[in-house]
Amino acid sequence: SSRVKPPTWLDPAAASNAAPETSPAAKSGEKKAEDDKVPLTAEELKEQEEQLEIARSLKAIGNQLFGEHDYESALQKYTAAIEAAPQGHKEQAVFYNNRATCHFKLGNQQDVISDCSAALKIDPDYSKCSLRRAQAYETEKKVCEAFDDFQRVLKLDPSNRIAQDGSKRLEKPAAEEREKLKEEMMGKLKDLGNSILGNFGMSLDNFKAVQDPATGSYSISFQQ
Repeated sequence: SSRVKPPTWLDPAAASNAAPETSPAAKSGEKKAEDDKVPLTAEELKEQEEQLEIARSLKAIGNQLFGEHDYESALQKYTAAIEAAPQGHKEQAVFYNNRATCHFKLGNQQDVISDCSAALKIDPDYSKCSLRRAQAYETEKKVCEAFDDFQRVLKLDPSNRIAQDGSKRLEKPAAEEREKLKEEMMGKLKDLGNSILGNFGMSLDNFKAVQDPATGSYSISFQQ
């Protein structure tokens, strides 16, 4: 298969140079998880809002440190914001994404992928996070995963130029990688089948699939 050249971007302005997000305050009554339809009690709402206020304050400090290019310190503040926020709350996805931005700046691609995945588990339609993860995957030469994330971004934002370019760049390498993986899987299955049939003095080579031209179905014949 063709080799994939390292991406020319290391720090694309449209996706990873931007300052970390400052998300709007959550609407009153927003739940910890979108799929949970049970409304929170007044006491739970109050506790959640208090947690969010602490998390937002930590994020604001992190944003300031990020603007000063102190990515290590900013990362620590975003970590504290993640821990302070209600688990699974949509704003927590923003904190994960902000920390992923720090990891990107520091060259920690695996941590970028981990934090973006955590954010997307909370907010699957977070296109900016999918884009950042796609870039990290490509940097790590994981072309299939990168291509899938670029495609994911385009479903949410068809006009995104970075995702368009990434999809075009990786379409062929990703297809070749999947074909290679499929061949490896079939080889392993064949080896497994032969190991079982070997107990009976046979192998998969003793079986031949013949297609019926009329129906397109296959029949298996045994050959000595």
